[in-house]
Amino acid sequence: MEQERVVYETLMGYRVNDVHWWRTKKAMQACGFQMDKNRFELFINLRKTSPKYYAQFHKVKAVLDKKAVDIGEGMKGKDFVNFLEKEGIKPHQSTLSRWFSKAGGYKARAFYSSKVLIPIAAIALIYKSKNEAQLAKVS
Repeated sequence: MEQERVVYETLMGYRVNDVHWWRTKKAMQACGFQMDKNRFELFINLRKTSPKYYAQFHKVKAVLDKKAVDIGEGMKGKDFVNFLEKEGIKPHQSTLSRWFSKAGGYKARAFYSSKVLIPIAAIALIYKSKNEAQLAKVS
């Protein structure tokens, strides 16, 4: 149990307090994550990409696992936007810029690794589900 915390703190780069660790464990369990290095990295990237929506990851986890195969090792920015459009996600340019801000900004010709794109794809799927829910309320 304590080794998991050490791995998490090593990835974060600083020691976390007990409440932070408790909340992190609870959120990871809600997302169905195992407590290993790869899942900690994904969770940290999700939290950095979108602090507001990372807790809703469990809603899109199954879809994201299928889409992660399509992303592969990574792709260019323009290809990723086309990938999102095929999924029915058409974000505004400012939304794309916000999602890619931690990756140094969005560039259509730049190559982004899967480590960068998977958290962004998760946020995009959450964005889609959130917008569909709002449209259903209006209808």
